[in-house]
Amino acid sequence: MAQPVIIGVTGPSTGIPWAWWATRSQLRRAGARAVRLHAGIDFKEFGVAGLVIGGGNDIDPAVYGGDVSDDRSVDPERDAYELSVLEFADDEDIPVLGICRGSQLINVHRGGNLIGDISGIRVHTSNRATLLPRKKVRIVEDSVLSKLIGSTEARVNSLHHQAVNASGCDLRVVACDWDDIVQGIESTAGPWRVGVQWHPEYMPQRRDQRRLFSGFVDVCRG
Repeated sequence: MAQPVIIGVTGPSTGIPWAWWATRSQLRRAGARAVRLHAGIDFKEFGVAGLVIGGGNDIDPAVYGGDVSDDRSVDPERDAYELSVLEFADDEDIPVLGICRGSQLINVHRGGNLIGDISGIRVHTSNRATLLPRKKVRIVEDSVLSKLIGSTEARVNSLHHQAVNASGCDLRVVACDWDDIVQGIESTAGPWRVGVQWHPEYMPQRRDQRRLFSGFVDVCRG
């Protein structure tokens, strides 16, 4: 019997690892073995075939030229670690799925920037954080993301107050909500990259979100 593909999952090094547990469960269901990665762990030793950059703290605005006067909860050590993970993934042509902060970091790594606080530009969508799939997003029809989840629309949850602004090199926006706030990005050249602004790991009851993980695992299998 073939060994399961190994996928590294990044996250914070402190706190209760809810997102890690949820992501590990989704990847296991899709037939992969997840390994937990955070600052201080040598990510090169596991022989990963894929990487998930998980959610969490805001990215330090200093990394992408944002407003450093904003009083935000940041983790510079994690920023540096995950940027080095992305460099490694580029060098080794390893597929990467970015979740929430992870999607933003993929964009920042490629030279893009972020909107520091989206609360003032919401009109049709709520600023209230929720794990429930209460937000609708539109997905570009010919995108990798639409093929992964099997639709050009999805109901998703929302835990973010930042979002992609200018997209980075070789990335395109492929999903937006009803306020045209970016909800999904993907690579147009180079290594496989997909980022979603929502948290699919917390929606195992939804088939389209399970498909996102299973499709990603298939890509990692090659």
